[in-house]
Amino acid sequence: MILKGRKVNDGKVEGEAIVYNGMFSFLGDIDPRTGKVPVKGHALEGKSLADKIFVFTTGKGSTAGPFIAYEAKKRGVAPRGMICQEAEPVIALGAIMANIPMVDKLDKDPLKVIQTGDYVKLNADEGIVEVVKKGSPQ
Repeated sequence: MILKGRKVNDGKVEGEAIVYNGMFSFLGDIDPRTGKVPVKGHALEGKSLADKIFVFTTGKGSTAGPFIAYEAKKRGVAPRGMICQEAEPVIALGAIMANIPMVDKLDKDPLKVIQTGDYVKLNADEGIVEVVKKGSPQ
């Protein structure tokens, strides 16, 4: 399946998707030392975003978030790429500061067509997302 969207930050990456149907902030929703979600009761509690293609709805602010994104990237525990329904300015800045390829405003809702475990090829330069459903040959 091929999806087309808008480039937020350029780059080409691929990997396993982890999907969260909710808003995300690098401040508090990820431990920049481990890449794991530390929030008790969070749908992704204890899961690692490190080296994953992270799919979510949108950001939820906090101007400190981009600095946390940068720290996570520097430590090698940031998401490999990000896809969201619509990037608000703070999450977009986090992707840019941490140099994480990111797209938004896809022609199909990514939360409906991408599932955790799917293999995703993200070409943010062109705004193209290729999804290989888990269990399908790559």
